Amino acid sequence: AVVDPSAMLVPMRQKKDAHELELLKKAIEITGKGHLEVMRIAKPGMYEYQLEATLEHVFQYHGAEREGFPSIVGSGPNSCILHYNTNRRQTEDGDMVVLDIGAEYGMYTADITRTIPISGKFTREQKAIYNIVLEAQQAGIEASVAGASFRAPNMAAFAKVQEGLQKLGILKEDAGRGAIRDFLPHGVSHYIGLDVHDVGSYGDLQVNDVITVEPGIYISETVAKKYNLPKAYWNIGVRIEDDILITETGPQLLSHHSPRTVEEI
Repeated sequence: AVVDPSAMLVPMRQKKDAHELELLKKAIEITGKGHLEVMRIAKPGMYEYQLEATLEHVFQYHGAEREGFPSIVGSGPNSCILHYNTNRRQTEDGDMVVLDIGAEYGMYTADITRTIPISGKFTREQKAIYNIVLEAQQAGIEASVAGASFRAPNMAAFAKVQEGLQKLGILKEDAGRGAIRDFLPHGVSHYIGLDVHDVGSYGDLQVNDVITVEPGIYISETVAKKYNLPKAYWNIGVRIEDDILITETGPQLLSHHSPRTVEEI
């Protein structure tokens, strides 16, 4: 007889025991070191692959066996491509760079995204978009509590993105959900563990689940023209992603090693 083992294996992989959490925390710590080093050395004119080489060197230097998935280093227009991993473009002054990366340690992978200005300083428009995403992420994290629907972080983050874009005047007050999807076309959470998009029930959140919370806003040239936005908003892609442990007392931010606020970056 051939029996599908997913009824047993999926709950085992979803709910992390102490040893699994130890490995995940180490992978997350190493990934944070990679982000910090890229923030230190990044400057206009560097190639995306040079930033990638820097962070992946940090991974191996600190004991990671490999990357948990192909590193995403998207600058300028590439910051608006969700799963871009060609990483060949030369950065230019004024670019935003999305760094979606994860070290793998003991077969468990982290998944952390930071977005940085290659010049070291945000423009007024970049800062405004970044802070909307950060506020949306914080709302999603706060909604990540045991017993809540898996979609709760998603709904909380989408609401903040819509509210923020309306305050900036990018979206009209009566804009529907379809308009939001032009700027945020992906879900906000997934499980992590042995795989970067790990298996799970996607039902109510449970104690010792580990999930991501990763809202974003992506204003490609095409989207900017559709909404008649000034060039200062063109090619601003921002995603902020952290790894969250669901506990009995609330969400725990595991990826606290990486700066998140404009001032810290």
